Amino acid sequence: MQILRSRLRPYLGSRDFYKSALGVMIPVTIQQLINNLFNMVDNLMVGSLDPDGLAMSAVTVANKPYSIFFGVFFGMTGAAGLLISQYYGARDLKTCQRLFSLQMVIGLLTSLIFGAALALLPTQVMRLFVTDGRTVELGVAYISIIWLSYIPAAVSNTCIFSLRSLGKNRASMLVSLMTMALNALFNYAFIFGKLGSPAMGVRGAALGTLAARLCEMGFYLAMLARRTTPFSLDMKGFLRLERSVTRSFALKAVPLISNEILWTCGLSVFFWSYARLNEAALPAITIGEQCNQIASVMAMGTSSAVSVLIGAELGANRLRQAKANCKKLLTLVLGISLCCVTVCCLLAFILPNAFGITPALRAMATRICLIMGLLAPMNFVYGFCFYCMRAGGDTKSAMLLDSGYMWLVPVPVSVLLALTRPGDLGVEAAVFVVQFLMNVKVILALAVLRRGRWVRNITGPA
Repeated sequence: MQILRSRLRPYLGSRDFYKSALGVMIPVTIQQLINNLFNMVDNLMVGSLDPDGLAMSAVTVANKPYSIFFGVFFGMTGAAGLLISQYYGARDLKTCQRLFSLQMVIGLLTSLIFGAALALLPTQVMRLFVTDGRTVELGVAYISIIWLSYIPAAVSNTCIFSLRSLGKNRASMLVSLMTMALNALFNYAFIFGKLGSPAMGVRGAALGTLAARLCEMGFYLAMLARRTTPFSLDMKGFLRLERSVTRSFALKAVPLISNEILWTCGLSVFFWSYARLNEAALPAITIGEQCNQIASVMAMGTSSAVSVLIGAELGANRLRQAKANCKKLLTLVLGISLCCVTVCCLLAFILPNAFGITPALRAMATRICLIMGLLAPMNFVYGFCFYCMRAGGDTKSAMLLDSGYMWLVPVPVSVLLALTRPGDLGVEAAVFVVQFLMNVKVILALAVLRRGRWVRNITGPA
């Protein structure tokens, strides 16, 4: 027993340590959950427009480009965020501001590119995933408005991820709560024709989301103008970045952005594969994805503490303390992952009943949600390992494990199932195979984490 206690001691932190970790995790989890609820609110309300779920399928497919956009953005802000976290730990606030300006400019340019592509090619985007004419028509109607929301989303997400890298999450959480409430109100008015508005259906869902995104951007612009955060509206600050910092950002950003593009495209391939197996099952798959996103948000919330409690220690060159914090956080991640299983299993029986779809689709959605929930702990531990690698700048290992493994194993398997078993293999079985293959890579991730290449200070010259 004494030997066991001595081995477990490095993995157990003090009450103050876990209080500090939860102080970072909880606001991030709530804020990110609210962000993901944007699409859920759209799906929930449009899901009541028809029992076959055509409108919900259309909105889901129309939002697939946003997933890729967010992936690019996540990779870019991830690279800047890990640098901001370490420079903040080194008390170099000027470099933090210049990195903020850099990602704001890149984010706006990216939003313009994606928005223009959607505005010009809405039908082609829809037909990548679905063939039903009515679903395509509804999706095009949604895209005709939603593409305008990419610019305010870029501004808001730059602020959210930059503040998160400093551990300042309370303001973002409150803004997201307010934005979520506005989104629900606008959607209710525009979709169903309430509060003096005409009933617009799926176009109303897009307009409601756009209005909420504009309000959210307004909140963050006001915060920046009043200098209530360490960042400001200095858009030209990136021009004053030192060459070594710019080079370091590029070296970190390119693999992270590439990884996120490959990752989100891989998820889109999974969705395409499920649609090919049974396009009528898309509403159930959409609900299952919502449950999986809730698990992913909880995993991201726990992993966010890595940037603050590990990234700052690395930036301050306290490498031994960073490794010690890693072990203590791993224990907390495991505990929260078990709670997540319980939450997801409960949602499997509650969430499908909130949508106005047929009983057969609800039953299928319940089974898919259970699959997602039971595999959640492996996703938690893998996410933790991934964030540790990113915090120390080991983006090469992170990319190989994340998108590299994804495109070598689960993606080919999903495509093979879609091409050889359409109408024969149940969607639930395909989801289980793909999700199991996705999560089993946690074994490789733990091995890379133990190797310790990520334990280094990257605030010096790259």
